[in-house]
Amino acid sequence: MLAAHRRIETELDQVSRSLAAGALDLDAVHRAWELCRELYPREREWLATVHEPAAKKIARQQDEALELAAAVEEAVEDRAALARRFVAMVQHTIIEVERDVFPLADER
Repeated sequence: MLAAHRRIETELDQVSRSLAAGALDLDAVHRAWELCRELYPREREWLATVHEPAAKKIARQQDEALELAAAVEEAVEDRAALARRFVAMVQHTIIEVERDVFPLADER
């Protein structure tokens, strides 16, 4: 999972760079979205075996991230704001998983 997180973060970094330059890279948003859609089912299953309450919370955050990515794809206006929220939500979720759940898995 750690490797998948790094791949997602690479694409999120590209999205952030493009936003800073004033030209949203929709291809990077799409790649990050696809990587999240591939990872999240496996990650949810694993999280449920480690810590059920955290798994439920993180699943809600993951759902929101996927909805934001879809909104970026569909939006005509405010794409940049939606993309920023998508980046922030995915980054926040990755941090929570790695900071709060990975150590619990080590204890098992």
